[in-house]
Amino acid sequence: MTEAEVEAVFARIDTDGSGEIRLRELRDYGLANDGTLDGLKLADFVRAADTDGDRRISLTEFKSYFA
Repeated sequence: MTEAEVEAVFARIDTDGSGEIRLRELRDYGLANDGTLDGLKLADFVRAADTDGDRRISLTEFKSYFA
């Protein structure tokens, strides 16, 4: 994915516009998208992307995951 595509996906998931994806937002996104994010199970994605362990995924963490 390009950086612009990654940012667009992040914005679709970050429904409250906080700049962080919370687990609730991921759950809602998953329910609407067969429980996956581009073919990845959301639980696996959270474990890998949430590098600081705060149970939220920042745009920086999101971009790093897809880099």
